[in-house]
Amino acid sequence: MDRHSNIKEIAKLIKGEIKGNDNLSFLRLSPFFHATEDEITFAADEKMLKNIDKCNAGAIIVPLMEGLPADRTYITVSSNPRELMPILLNYFKPKIQSFQKQREDSAVIDETATVSPINTYIGHNVKIGKNVVIYPNVSIFEGTVIEDNCIIYSNVTVREFTKIGKGSIIQPGAVIGSDGFGFVKVNGNNIKIEQIGNVIIEEEVEIGANTCVDRGTIGDTIIKKGTKIDNLVHIAHNDIIGENCFIVAQTGISGSVEVGNNTTLAGQVGVAGHLKIGNNVIIAARSGVTNDVPDGSKMSGYPLREHMEDLRIKMSMGKVPELVKKFKKLEKELENLKG
Repeated sequence: MDRHSNIKEIAKLIKGEIKGNDNLSFLRLSPFFHATEDEITFAADEKMLKNIDKCNAGAIIVPLMEGLPADRTYITVSSNPRELMPILLNYFKPKIQSFQKQREDSAVIDETATVSPINTYIGHNVKIGKNVVIYPNVSIFEGTVIEDNCIIYSNVTVREFTKIGKGSIIQPGAVIGSDGFGFVKVNGNNIKIEQIGNVIIEEEVEIGANTCVDRGTIGDTIIKKGTKIDNLVHIAHNDIIGENCFIVAQTGISGSVEVGNNTTLAGQVGVAGHLKIGNNVIIAARSGVTNDVPDGSKMSGYPLREHMEDLRIKMSMGKVPELVKKFKKLEKELENLKG
């Protein structure tokens, strides 16, 4: 899955200029704040550019600019690095083997596992652990690992290189590892950004019916141990959902959101992207989250407020029609007095 790529080849691909060590090679493209020395990344916005000294990548793709920290390796480009994402992600995208048979020869299935032979596809290099049960009409794509004692119900699709931890349950119709909603405007056109990350589902997680968990753009989407996700939930690319959370039906979480441990998002909550929701948080149904939420908060409404304050406001709103009537009456009486 990993691809060793020389920095000269990458610079040529994106029409950039190397500043620093031109003998480097990289395993993969990685997120800015998580990249390591054997990985390359890009600084696509002001926040990243201001934090270059905190980035551990072997090389960073940056726009032409002055004042970059010394003793680092860069590829400088004349365009916005974000506009180069489709090229870079397509270049680093792992090659997928062709479909050859319903159960590929390289798949490793424990003898205690029960895999339905009815319309079930098991891809190349898939590993299925002890006592796993896979129902009919399931597709498990290349490189996926399903650990012991999992249950995968009918009509589930698990895309390539997903990892599902011990004792997890995937309810009917769920899609794990679908492409994130990633596009960039280039010359007025919507260009697809390849999604080359993966999905990691830890132990004892349950994913509800018709729920979608998108793969990371770069890096992984992670559902941590013990979390329970209801039906019809959307988890976007690069989200990290903490341990022992409840995510209730029809909740939608935008990309690159981090949710802490033991947090509950009630039904139909909407969460904007790139936010951090703390530990032990409760967000009431039909709330809209547009800012970070600190640990231990109990919030509701839109705009999001402390729950008791939101209830008081909603109770007060019920009195508005009567107050309007009284105001109009007083206004009329005042006009009569003036007359």
